[in-house]
Amino acid sequence: MDQEKNNISIFDKLREMLNKPLVILISITVVLVAYLLMIQIKIGVPYWDVFNYLNNAFHFANMGSSGVVNHLPPLIPLLTSLFFRMGYVSVDVIFILSGLIFILGIIGLYLLLNERFDSTKSLTGSLIFISLPVVMAWAVSGGIDLPGVVFSIWALYFMVIGLKKDSKFLYLVLPLLVISILTRYTAGLIVLPMIFYILANFNQVKNIPQIKKVIFGIAIEFGVLLTIFTFFILQLDTSALFGLFFDIVTSSSSGVEDVAYNSNFLFYLQNSLNYISLGPIQGTYRQLLNPSEGIPSVLAYIITMISVIGIFSYIYRFLSTGKEKNISQVNIINLGKITIILVLFIGLVLSFYNKSLILSEIFLLALVYLSYRFMARERLEIDNKLALDLMFLSWFGAYFLFHGILPFKVDRYFITMAPAFTYFIVLGLSQFINELKPRINGLKSKSGLVYMAIALICLSVTTVTYIGHTPQKTFTLDIEDASQWIKGYDPNYYNKIIGSDYPNAVTWYLHKETTGAYLKYYNNTDEFADYLQENGVYYYFDSNKSHPTLKSYRIIKEFGVVAIYEKITP
Repeated sequence: MDQEKNNISIFDKLREMLNKPLVILISITVVLVAYLLMIQIKIGVPYWDVFNYLNNAFHFANMGSSGVVNHLPPLIPLLTSLFFRMGYVSVDVIFILSGLIFILGIIGLYLLLNERFDSTKSLTGSLIFISLPVVMAWAVSGGIDLPGVVFSIWALYFMVIGLKKDSKFLYLVLPLLVISILTRYTAGLIVLPMIFYILANFNQVKNIPQIKKVIFGIAIEFGVLLTIFTFFILQLDTSALFGLFFDIVTSSSSGVEDVAYNSNFLFYLQNSLNYISLGPIQGTYRQLLNPSEGIPSVLAYIITMISVIGIFSYIYRFLSTGKEKNISQVNIINLGKITIILVLFIGLVLSFYNKSLILSEIFLLALVYLSYRFMARERLEIDNKLALDLMFLSWFGAYFLFHGILPFKVDRYFITMAPAFTYFIVLGLSQFINELKPRINGLKSKSGLVYMAIALICLSVTTVTYIGHTPQKTFTLDIEDASQWIKGYDPNYYNKIIGSDYPNAVTWYLHKETTGAYLKYYNNTDEFADYLQENGVYYYFDSNKSHPTLKSYRIIKEFGVVAIYEKITP
């Protein structure tokens, strides 16, 4: 009898756990990440930068110094190097590390959304975030975009609960901010929504118990973290790093020679439908990694329409409540407020289109802060929601301005805006469903099922699209096969100069410095062949689908799209 009671108790506890949204979310995320890892490990490294991180990790593990790019963010290579030191040297390490960080990020996003929405809506928002094509495609890719966002999410979350619930959490904000910046430098832009939220809650900041002690502790923490941060930065190629920073801030680099060059300021806004849901089901891997090259699905239009209607309804209802009785005075005050907001907005637009990043970000901060002050109701619950709404708006705006002004447009950069983008999808859905509740019988009691249905539809559609766009392998596996073959073909390969149009990949697989050689920069194949000979290149790895005839070189082996050229010796 006692054993039966224990069994029932265990079963009930398990069922109770499964009824918790966060447990459901973690379960779905873990299963999905496991599947994505299986696919990613099978098809190989998806893009150029991952090999740079792997080469840097190999260097950090004191295993070699070939192919090191000193100005890249160090955290992901550093974490990867820890596994290398333990003897597991493989590209799989960086995929698995990305997956673990991604799971951590989804948990953080749920908790952050839960500060504004109930658990069902937070679960829905987290699943919608996972289902964004650009997020799912890059979730376990080995890139730094999502990890940078993950640590930013946690930094914001601890700041919010530190101000609202327990000031002890504030001590975690700075460390996570530093970690996010060392993961991806542009994660530092998350400081703007942080500044806004602190200003919006300044009265709560002043009322924090033992505020002087908290400030003193954070000041000490800042000093220590600044020292650590400076140490890491000084290990990098600071001239290249600060040169890049200066070019971006001053917009002095046009970037017209870069393959990612795009002068369209509204690129990410115009492709926002593609970032919600991609169609058709069948397509290329390139479209999966770069949704702007595909077309939005019908689901994307439906979600957008519902969200936009919901957001406009939310704004209208918010502005139409809490009005004072003196209408004439309210009109005069409102006219002044509207004038200030319009002036700031016009300043923001002008500075944005004039490529003034710093001025644009200042206008944005002023705009959201004064909007908060003008719309605040002096009612804690309402003002807390408004502060979170505008915090996420400033998050989206800070990155939208930065990447809009940046002359290089890559779809994965949208990942930095994706959590804020998801937030407003959930806000729109929530308001839209709230508007329908009085009009549809039974909707109020079943709204939770509606949210879950929407989330699961989004997740299912994106998963099916992911499957339909995923190839059997990427060409980087051909580079790996070619690299392994050359070791057997020429045991003395290490003492010969090897060139490639994908040098960081060849460097990784051979653990040997590889010379970059790109046919597209030359007028003809003879000029290119002369370049190879002048630089003493003995073997050349070409990853183009069509392999040109190069004088004084012959193709000795092909693997998929990769051909190995050998210098013809007299």
